[in-house]
Formats: sequence, C-alpha cells, structure tokens
Amino acid sequence: MHTNAITTAWDNSQYSLYQLGNSEQTKILISDYGATIVELWSTDRDGQLGNIVLGYPRLEDYQQHNCYLGALVGPWANRIKEGRFNLDGKQIQLECNQGANHLHGASAGFQRKLWSVIEHSHSTLRMTLQTTPMEAGFAATIDVTVSFILDEQNRLTIDYQASTNLATPINLTNHSYFNLNPESKHIWQHQLQIAADSYLATDATGIPTAAYPVNNSRFDFRVLRNLGNPGARLNIDHCLCLERQHPADNNLNFAAYLADPDSGRSVCIETTEAGLQLYTGQHLSEFTDRQGRICGPNSGLALETQAFPDAVNTPDQESVILRPGSTYRQTSRYQFNRPLNY
Repeated sequence: MHTNAITTAWDNSQYSLYQLGNSEQTKILISDYGATIVELWSTDRDGQLGNIVLGYPRLEDYQQHNCYLGALVGPWANRIKEGRFNLDGKQIQLECNQGANHLHGASAGFQRKLWSVIEHSHSTLRMTLQTTPMEAGFAATIDVTVSFILDEQNRLTIDYQASTNLATPINLTNHSYFNLNPESKHIWQHQLQIAADSYLATDATGIPTAAYPVNNSRFDFRVLRNLGNPGARLNIDHCLCLERQHPADNNLNFAAYLADPDSGRSVCIETTEAGLQLYTGQHLSEFTDRQGRICGPNSGLALETQAFPDAVNTPDQESVILRPGSTYRQTSRYQFNRPLNY
C-alpha cells in the first residue's frame, strides 16, 4: 500500500516535512528547508525498516551546523580556488568560506533556503527556488526546480533544472550521508564499487591539481571492495572521474554501488554527471540522530554526483556555465535493494 502524501510542520516553524512512499515500504521525508532529505527508510533482508541516511533530530541543528546532511547543495557544489575565476573577460570574486576557497555556495548556499513546493503526491515532490542577485558574489538570478520521484521499482530519481538571467557557474548535487545499517555507528562494514578509472588529486585545501589513474591506489573501486575497518580506514574526500557510457546525451550512467552485507541493503547510483565526490565523513562532529543513535566521524558516506571541483578554472569552463536561454539539467537515480547489474 502506498504511503499517503503526508505533510507536517517541522518543529513549529515555517518549514515543513513532506513524505513520499511506495509499496516496497520505502519512505522518504524531505523538507522545504534546503530541499533536504531528512529521513530515508528502507527494508533489510528480513523486511525490517531502517533509516539509511544521517539526519539531525531538530531543525535548529540543521541551521547551526555546516555538514550539509541531506541538503541540495548549490549554486556551486564543491570548491572554487580562492573563490575566483574569469568569465567573459571579467574576474569574478565569490565569498570564501573554507579557508581561502569557496565551498558549496557559501552564504548563498541552497541548503539554508526556503524552497517553494509546487507539487506533492505520494510519489513526487517538486520544489522551486529563485536566488538573490549578488549573494555571496553570484551576480545572476537563478531559477531552480528540483523534483524527487519515488517509483514502484524502488528508485528515487532527483531531477534538477535551472535557468538564469546572466551567465553563471552552476553545479548542483544532493549531499546525503548513507549508512545502510542503522545499527552501526560507522560505515567500515560497507562494500563500494565506483565506475571510475581516474581520480582528481588535490592540494592541501582540496583543490584539484591533476587527474591520475586509480590503478594501485586507494581510489580503485572498479571492483566491489570493502571500505575497511577502524584499524585500516580509507578517509577520502576526493572526486572520481566517472566512466560515461553516454557522454553526449542526457542518459544516465552507472556511477556507484554501495552495499551492506550485514543488513542486505544496497543502493545503486546512476547519473548524468562526470564526477562523483566520495567523502567518508571523517570530519563529521558527534551528534545524536533522529533515532537516538550517536553519530560522528565515519558514521556516513557521501556520494555526491556533480561536475568536477573548480571546473570554472579549467579549459572545460564552458561546460559548467549556464547562460540565458539555456537550461541546466542534472539527473541522478538511486536504486534501492536490487542486485548489481553492471
């Protein structure tokens, strides 16, 4: 039976929680605060439901912390070196909020915005946002629409679209942290596969310096492998360059497969994007989640589908510039609890 299209106020605030559900008992709570996935419930091999994404217990926790749990990140996901780039002959300076660099939109970040809901059913939530010109240095007014669609094949599709009045960089993603076993405080028992032959090495501030093959490196996830254990941790915050079977069109490409052998849960990610930021959550501060579990470093894993970090300062700049009259589109799909077919 489908879950009803339930809407509830969030902590007596102006923000709300919107519920999606399907006949496989998958249930998703999404807020209009930051277009944030707050909970994502999925069954294990025994049919027991568990929340497989990290989430704070209260709205004020999201407002006070900068871990981007479940948030829609934009207008620029990831980093821009020194917040600076040249566009159409002009030097643009964005606000820098992570040391000397710009990260995740800084004070213009979509994760702190009130989104307007334009459609809500048991399977679909559609929201819009219009940005404020010159916020954090972004000159354009950007109109963004995001759609969350949960289908009967147990897939969550997130579709992002945007238009602009001025040329602007754009790079959107969802920043959910997955832990497929709610009984575990860490993700080291998980297995991960990523369709990437190369990765972006970075400097000490997280800015890419060069692309290298994953061969014989800790970034080689071409075959399903264990993430590790507390004694042999793979602390990573890097972008992997995805193999794109359909580089010239808007079809989805296999990006990653995450599985938890203990619970039997899994998620397979497909995307239109060229990059996957793999972040093992080593910098998460300790908090108690919505189910009372104590979380902290390595309690969740972020798999962020996106364009390459600092792409505005590369020869491929035009691929991440949205211009008036054009439409930005990004689609990522999350298939739950199905065998890997790649």
